[in-house]
Amino acid sequence: MRISRVNDINLHSLSFSSYFHIGDSYYINAKSRALAVKREFPKFYGKEGNFSDFPIFSMQSPTPVLTERVNMTVYNVNPNICVNHIKIKGVSSSSVLQIGSSQTICAESRIKHTRQLLGPEIHKAMGIPDTRVKDENEDEED
Repeated sequence: MRISRVNDINLHSLSFSSYFHIGDSYYINAKSRALAVKREFPKFYGKEGNFSDFPIFSMQSPTPVLTERVNMTVYNVNPNICVNHIKIKGVSSSSVLQIGSSQTICAESRIKHTRQLLGPEIHKAMGIPDTRVKDENEDEED
């Protein structure tokens, strides 16, 4: 048996299926899914954002195939894990902060980022300058 001793931890933020554990564990499974939509003109349309609409959320996770046998012998002269001070701003999106050991950690974060920008016609109608990089073959309008 091992003992984890921690004097001080300053953790500002722990979010989105993240895991904080002091001590040993056998299995950690942290999974997070998110839809991130950035709109040039913020508007919420109602019942939007179904994970089933995006294939990234239903795809099989790749699992590494172990082809080699690893023999390992561990001898802990001192079975104590001693930590004086840890300062962390944030642990997010299926991350693991553990003081101890774990036999298996499965962590997965899937995020679908979407940018919804207004077209050049709407920019022109609203008096917003066109900041697109122009193709040198593109004709200039007067």
